[in-house]
Amino acid sequence: MQEIKVSKEMLPIKISGSLDSVFEQAKEQRSPVLAVVTGTKPDFYKQAPLVIEAAKEGVPAFVINTGQHFDDLLGFGIKEFHLDKFVGCNLQIRGDLMEKASELILKFGYFGRHCGKKMASPMLPIVHGDTLVAGIAPLAWVFGMGQKVGQNEAGLRSMSPEVMKRMRAEKDPSKKTVENYIHSQLFGKWFLAREEPFPEQIDTWICSAGTQFFFAPTQLNKDNLVREGYPEEFVHVVGNSVVDAIYQKRREKPARSVFDIYPQLEKGEWIRMDIHRRENLTERRFTSIIGGLVDLVENTDKKVVLVMLNATTSALKQYDLESKLERLAEDHEDKFLMTPLWKEYAHVIEFLDSGRCWAEMTDSGSMQEELLYFPKVASLTVRLNTDRPETVFDARSNILVPPLNPSWITSMVKKAHDGSEGLGLQLRRKKQIYGRPGQVSKKIIRIVKKEFENGDANFYPWLHQRLGLWKEDRGISYM
Repeated sequence: MQEIKVSKEMLPIKISGSLDSVFEQAKEQRSPVLAVVTGTKPDFYKQAPLVIEAAKEGVPAFVINTGQHFDDLLGFGIKEFHLDKFVGCNLQIRGDLMEKASELILKFGYFGRHCGKKMASPMLPIVHGDTLVAGIAPLAWVFGMGQKVGQNEAGLRSMSPEVMKRMRAEKDPSKKTVENYIHSQLFGKWFLAREEPFPEQIDTWICSAGTQFFFAPTQLNKDNLVREGYPEEFVHVVGNSVVDAIYQKRREKPARSVFDIYPQLEKGEWIRMDIHRRENLTERRFTSIIGGLVDLVENTDKKVVLVMLNATTSALKQYDLESKLERLAEDHEDKFLMTPLWKEYAHVIEFLDSGRCWAEMTDSGSMQEELLYFPKVASLTVRLNTDRPETVFDARSNILVPPLNPSWITSMVKKAHDGSEGLGLQLRRKKQIYGRPGQVSKKIIRIVKKEFENGDANFYPWLHQRLGLWKEDRGISYM
């Protein structure tokens, strides 16, 4: 294990000895190297299928792990998806948002230059989605290496239904108001709403500026990028690699069932709930969400399992709501359960497939995508907008639940649980718009492989090169 010390204030970059064999493979094949970048929990399972496909296709590849999720809970995806043997370096990123961003831009660039001295071929990092890593790593690569990156899950742009402009937070919704709101989401006009989620919307916009190859989940994502001026020939509609992760985990059962860990979940039908977005942790929204949760448990027959993320725990303490939920769990132990973050992705898959979960109430972006592939589970997104609007007006598998006041939360949940003619049935008539399981990552790697094999790989072409006016040996000099 080699270490690169960037500064005395930062942990060193850890470099695996296995990296030499990847560089040797690239030298023998006269091929560039693919560096699949992982940072947060969703990256592990959405990027893992790319690594597996690269190995199958003989593409020289390894994983750059930022190391920001370093504990056994958040970082377990590295082990669960068998990425350990592919990790070529661990950047050991730490700190708050600003500190992580600062470390990333330095360490990512330093690591790139280290690799540049050891190999003649160029290297193409592929970042994922709208994480901090996706926003910062391309900056480091462009400024440090003079090259751009590839982006898996490119073109995420938040939108909100026009009806949201007419909402009134102080008023409890009537039955007619709820019905009109739902109809407007499914069939009405939408507008760009780039403020949220934060910082993800900023990350995805920055990432696009430093991206050479865009792997977009849907045509809508491609349209976003082309409208913004990115060359259409570099934007590929491939689907979403999360479907490959689901496909893989459905074939690998967890060693211990989620129902052994939480036996209460075996009885009845549950709403699985996870809330962690920064915007939803503001006082009005968060107290409305928790107020709605309490009302559902106390005054309806609905059962709720609340998955506690670090942000959820902090907000409960901040607004002095922790003891209220603890009492709720004691008084209604058959209807309300609080759990830590589920360590294994396989447990999430198991529960959603089990028939014991009728709805997921979430503010996660990724869950909106994943729930498309679970026909028994309704997707209720507790937000004012979404960066996956296609799941609402195209796939019809998702609905926005506005956290305006507690009554809106309970009214929307009740409506979603309606009988055969209600919204519940509509949310289960899902159009699977993110591609065929087992095929998305294959598409991405074959596009990359074709670029690698053309003998003239250049990951930052000048305009004269892109237009075919003349060729240069290299793009931007980074020295």
